[in-house]
Amino acid sequence: MIPGVRRPPDLLPFVTVDRRTRTPLYRQIYDGYREAIVGGRLRPGQRLPSTRALAAELGISRIPVLGAFEQLLAEGYFESRVGAGTFVARSLPANLFDAGHREAVSDQRTRRGRRVLPRNPGVRLRAPEPWLQGWGAFRVSQPAVERFPFAAWSRLLARHCRNPRAALLHYGDPMGHRPFREAVAAYLRTARGVRGEARQVMVVSGSQQALAITARVLLEPGDRVWVEEPGYGGARDALMMAGARLVPVPVDHEGLEVAAGVAGGGKARAAYVTPSHQYPLGVTMSASRRLQLLAWARRSGSWIIEDDYDSEYRYQSLPVAALQGLDHDGRVVYIGTFSKVLFPALRLGYLVVPPDLVDRFAAVR
Repeated sequence: MIPGVRRPPDLLPFVTVDRRTRTPLYRQIYDGYREAIVGGRLRPGQRLPSTRALAAELGISRIPVLGAFEQLLAEGYFESRVGAGTFVARSLPANLFDAGHREAVSDQRTRRGRRVLPRNPGVRLRAPEPWLQGWGAFRVSQPAVERFPFAAWSRLLARHCRNPRAALLHYGDPMGHRPFREAVAAYLRTARGVRGEARQVMVVSGSQQALAITARVLLEPGDRVWVEEPGYGGARDALMMAGARLVPVPVDHEGLEVAAGVAGGGKARAAYVTPSHQYPLGVTMSASRRLQLLAWARRSGSWIIEDDYDSEYRYQSLPVAALQGLDHDGRVVYIGTFSKVLFPALRLGYLVVPPDLVDRFAAVR
């Protein structure tokens, strides 16, 4: 503490630094405050010490403190008020703190020594990032919902609900409503070049459930799975929850580097790819890479999980045909969603599975 200066308890730092670790000081400060906010120990609107006072309190240069504060301000965890100081952002969503509370509770043990909520150590609960709030067109995975045709949507809903049938309210086919699956199959054949019939289509609650079901059917704990690096974190979580061992494979301007995956050694049970619009780099997998990947799957008896999450959107040329359409050996499980072409709250997606896996997928429902 600065000699001769007494500060109220609410301005005491929530962080400590350790010079013996390789983690940079600014990162230690950033992580400490972020965890304090997510964990609920710092609340929206709570005042923070000045960078000068915090640096003196920690006995370090002011430079790493400034770096950490600037990052927290940029990401929306902190807010600065002219003439008043720095505070925990008041705009943070309430469920940010709920997530932190749930994570803390999940680590508590019962009197018998067992975890209240067992969890995979490789998977962390994902709190929504505050910086995503209000970024409009730059927000990830969000269609232009303000342009949604509500009038047409309302007319269609009214037409189909005018004479409802009680049979539609039962559980029905585990693969989904047959007429809807026929419509999806017809659309995919013409728009995406997907090979498959209605019996191969499974209706799911979004692509994340599709990933979870696919992992449950195809994988055993300990199976190796190729994943794109960089790639979609939600897919990694679903695969790790199934006990898979992830094998990061680099992505270049042609997509997944199949040769690099093969050179990595060890047989992989499956490969997860986003060939039409790689997430997050945006590249399209070249034809040669697609054929290499299919040849690898055929030789090794492995599976390809194709996530075709937003292929309908193209700035130039027509949408690229799905990788699944090139598969003549039944090695590709195709995943699609209506979250991007309609709206995310719909939570509606689908799988197209190889013919010999239909019964296995239906059994998990």
